[in-house]
Amino acid sequence: MFRIIYRKELLENIRNYRFLLALIICLVVIPLGFSVSQKDYADRRQVYDDTVRDDAELRKTVQDFLMNGGLAFRPPAALGLLSSGVEMVLPNAVEARAFGLEARVQFNNSRRLDNPFTALFGRLDLAFIVTTVLAVLVMIFAFNAVVGEKERRTLAQVMANAVPRPVVIAAKMAAGGTLLAAAFLAGVLTGILLTTALGIDPFREAGTWAPFGIGVAASLVFLMVFYGLGLLVSSLSRSSVSAMVSLLSCWVALAMILPKGSVVLAKLVRPIRSQQVIELEKSQVRRQSQKEVEEAVDKLAASMPGVKDMSYQDYYKAARAKDPAIDAYAKAQADLRSQFAARLNADLDKIDAVFDDQRAAQAAAARTIARLSPVSCLVHVLTELAGTGFAEEAAWRETRSRYKQIVDRDVASKYDMISFKQVAHGGGKIDREAPAPKLPAEPVALGRRLAAVWIDFVLLAIYGLLFFTGAYVSFLRYDVR
Repeated sequence: MFRIIYRKELLENIRNYRFLLALIICLVVIPLGFSVSQKDYADRRQVYDDTVRDDAELRKTVQDFLMNGGLAFRPPAALGLLSSGVEMVLPNAVEARAFGLEARVQFNNSRRLDNPFTALFGRLDLAFIVTTVLAVLVMIFAFNAVVGEKERRTLAQVMANAVPRPVVIAAKMAAGGTLLAAAFLAGVLTGILLTTALGIDPFREAGTWAPFGIGVAASLVFLMVFYGLGLLVSSLSRSSVSAMVSLLSCWVALAMILPKGSVVLAKLVRPIRSQQVIELEKSQVRRQSQKEVEEAVDKLAASMPGVKDMSYQDYYKAARAKDPAIDAYAKAQADLRSQFAARLNADLDKIDAVFDDQRAAQAAAARTIARLSPVSCLVHVLTELAGTGFAEEAAWRETRSRYKQIVDRDVASKYDMISFKQVAHGGGKIDREAPAPKLPAEPVALGRRLAAVWIDFVLLAIYGLLFFTGAYVSFLRYDVR
């Protein structure tokens, strides 16, 4: 009996041109999105490779680093076709400089949009295609799957043959899911073939097949979730018009209001200071530390035997003559400055750590609220799999910390700044011909990306089960007359 109903549903959707519509849309929109995204990636990858090569020539030694600073570059995401995510606001480099005994690092984002309309309307990536274009297509498939048959009076005829209701609703779910999956997978396969034929194969980079395959599987689950929602609404409606209006309202709430509203609610629940306020606080800490260093150095100079009574000219004459008193003073001052530098770095790191924790808590609150929508769950999954999400941002904050440690160790800590009567000199212990400190990019492991979104996978499955269970129970009580 299931086979008969399943075949009936397949033929009905094929004959009324819904499957043909879905197939045409998937064969056009998905390959177009893939090719545009991969062309953009190919251009940005070329820029990245050229920039890394030029930087290697520009910053070969510590002397080059002292003059021009240092950069650690982040490569563009190879799977941006899944989701552009937050890549536009992610840093494309970490910039470092050594100021006396302190290494300062900051994110640098010099990327610019070739076309401002890209930011205005968003990219045609798989996340947009599935959650917007195909979600609406699913509603077209499902809005009258039950109520439409009632209006055509075919549902009563089917049920007059003593067909079990669970068989009917299960066959409808299976048939609709089969056709949607066939159209979607045909579009994905065509997109892969098209990008390969154009010479912009998305899988030339190592480690891209697995996250892409998982992203496609998650998208299929999402389509089934929305089809289950469509069956539920259709089973609860008394007319096709009311079913379509209800489904459109659900889509607006799940795809538009809830994800965007989660950000506003998170800011109300967990307000934090802005980045500008944090930078101002760090500047104040630096100024206070510099003032304390100068006062401590003056006290040291006034208390050191053999130095405290020297004039500026006498001090430098003694320094050129290698006077032991000068060496003792220089060593004592270097130790003093190292202590202040360690305390300053600890204070700045504490400010950054507190701010990062607050930002993470606010983002976590927004994500938790947004997860009430399956649309948000899929976007989270595709964004992390693409390497354009919050796991990538967290990894680059760790990169910033590692780069700061390297610059502190190899450059800043060796800069022997010595001052006497407000006149400073130093830098003699630095090997200026040593290789400049470098930090190659390290990709975020797939396991770490999946760990960030495992709950989204679980929630998608739960939403699918809930919607189909609701449709199942509603259909058992549905008046087919």
